[in-house]
Amino acid sequence: MQHLLNRNLIRYNMNLFTQEEVFENIASLAVEYGIATNKNAVINGLKHREKEGTTGFFDGFAIPHTQVNEIIRPGIIILVNQSGIEWNSLDGNPAKFFISLLIPEKQRGTTHLEVLAAISRLLMQEEIRAALLNAKDEGEIYSIIKNNLEL
Repeated sequence: MQHLLNRNLIRYNMNLFTQEEVFENIASLAVEYGIATNKNAVINGLKHREKEGTTGFFDGFAIPHTQVNEIIRPGIIILVNQSGIEWNSLDGNPAKFFISLLIPEKQRGTTHLEVLAAISRLLMQEEIRAALLNAKDEGEIYSIIKNNLEL
């Protein structure tokens, strides 16, 4: 499953202000890198999932995710924003570190659950959250996740 993680799909030091902008950037990267065929389908899927319940985690992390037919291969897209964005997070704090999971609809119950569980386990570790928040660039983020994500 390590193939889900691609250094080119990590963006550091973003300057976004709304959930919509986060979703648009995720969807644009998904189409650009061949994860999805339709930007709007990905945006709508992410929005729909967020309406079901927040994907905001703790300490500024969120895990926006979706499974739609227009996603043709699974992928993880990571955006790190300069400042926090309101996300209805579990701890009430704004989110600035987004680990987005995009999964083809047909892999909804398998790949989706495995990867989502692995990311959640990773973010439950305070030292990993701290390391990610203190990372200085895309390469450091990639290394931390690659070396600690258990799939």
